[in-house]
Amino acid sequence: MRAISGRAARHRHFRDEFMKLTITVLLLLFFTDTEAYLDPGTGSMLLQVILGGVAAVGVAIKLYWHKLRVVLGVGKKEVSEDEQA
Repeated sequence: MRAISGRAARHRHFRDEFMKLTITVLLLLFFTDTEAYLDPGTGSMLLQVILGGVAAVGVAIKLYWHKLRVVLGVGKKEVSEDEQA
């Protein structure tokens, strides 16, 4: 049995996750009729989840802002003290 390289393992993992997502979306599309009661607290919980996701994205951008600017070519790369001398 052959060992799987890192790239092949990532590809297999991505493929598996994509298949799970595809199956979930298809199941949600086919089963649209539900008889469920959504109480008023559900709306506020959904709002909290959305706002929490927005806050998490904001914090992630703030943490990686400098690296993101360098990748996009907007910021200049920092030069370490060793490279200056």
